[in-house]
Amino acid sequence: MKARTNGAAIREPALTREALATMHNVDDAVKLVEASYDFHRHPYFVWMESPRTSKSDFRRTQVPFRFAVESYSQALAAVLAHVPQLEMRLLVAENVAEEHGHGKARASHKATFHGYLRALGATEAELGVACPVTVCAFNYSLLDFCLVQPYESGAALLGIIEHLYVGISTSIARTLHTRAWVVPGSQRHYDVHQKLDVSHARDLLALCQPGFKESRTRAQIALGLALGAHWFWRLYSDLYDMH
Repeated sequence: MKARTNGAAIREPALTREALATMHNVDDAVKLVEASYDFHRHPYFVWMESPRTSKSDFRRTQVPFRFAVESYSQALAAVLAHVPQLEMRLLVAENVAEEHGHGKARASHKATFHGYLRALGATEAELGVACPVTVCAFNYSLLDFCLVQPYESGAALLGIIEHLYVGISTSIARTLHTRAWVVPGSQRHYDVHQKLDVSHARDLLALCQPGFKESRTRAQIALGLALGAHWFWRLYSDLYDMH
């Protein structure tokens, strides 16, 4: 699990907020996170792409993720609540509205993810299982951080998660297609997110740019970036353990 060659799975990288704080700007810090946290070689995604992994095994690890999808907008709203200027809030407000389907439950991210799970063959019994403690830990970590930290730090935390989720969504969408695990056109969650989260990540990280130039706030923004990557990596490690 330690090898970094030949597509082998890797352990979580040792990336510090001190290293991130030495970057010239947020964009460079994000590139460092992305280079360090290679989710393509996370054990979960190495396992997902293995020909020995079955659709039912994969589905079992995806079902609990629905709780992370539903809870994410709470952390996002917490960041929004801390932003002092309306013009800056607009960068997050559209993201919050989009998460909630602009007031239409059937268009919410919760609904699209449920549709994806049903396309994978999830039963009502599977969808009725309570949220695992490990996913609860992820959800509360994000929410608590965004509730108590300045908006720049919360935006960094969620922005890096959105940024990393673009590549993750692309990998999952590709696997669903190549393995024919869903009927074409039967799900749109991952097809949408591999494009949508590019703009969401950009808007959140834009809130961090001014603060990263200031020594007073740079360290906390770097912490948000580091924790976002760490908690997201940990979440997929916990999902991997469920297979």
